Amino acid sequence: MTAELARYDAMCRAIDEAYQIDEVKDIRDKALALEVYARQAKNIEAERRACEIRLRAERKAGELRRQEEKSRGGRPAKNPPDQAGKVSTNAERRAELGISKDQDERWQKLAAVPKEEFEAALAEPGVPTANSIIAKIAEKRSKPMDSAALWLWGRMKDFERNGILADDPDRVWAEMADHMRADMRRLVPRVCEWLNQLEASNAEQGNIGGREAARNSVRRV
Repeated sequence: MTAELARYDAMCRAIDEAYQIDEVKDIRDKALALEVYARQAKNIEAERRACEIRLRAERKAGELRRQEEKSRGGRPAKNPPDQAGKVSTNAERRAELGISKDQDERWQKLAAVPKEEFEAALAEPGVPTANSIIAKIAEKRSKPMDSAALWLWGRMKDFERNGILADDPDRVWAEMADHMRADMRRLVPRVCEWLNQLEASNAEQGNIGGREAARNSVRRV
């Protein structure tokens, strides 16, 4: 793994593990600086990675902000009559965090995007933006994507994202408890058969090398 990829993975893990908004915002600000530097250097791949980190951090910050508001029982009223001169709680909190109202609202909208759909948007070609993801998801909600398709896609990406495909199967198997191995013996053949059927269906549609690939894939298990 290159130093750049290692840094990318470390920042993604830090975002996942963070429970304080200021921690996440610090990662977001660093990612933004890397993004600007990569853009100036015309390094498109580095710019895209930094952009993804920034968007993940903004989404996590939005999640934490939503949790804050939920714990307070919802958004506060706008300047109640007896507090006309007092700044609202939300405005005070934004000032503490050093973010604008637009950023706060945009990040919370990102947090409302389902994880699988957010990951799908990041995987699309080009450099993503928060506004484009929010707009695209709003458009798609008129015709929601099948939940099973989203779930399966997310699990396949997890294999890649969590490094499972590069891990040693024997090592992973040795770490399992007996009841886990029993479930694996029962489920792995069924999952392999189902995935071969999926690959065969894809091949028949001309996506993975035609019908010959379909026949070969079914014979493998």
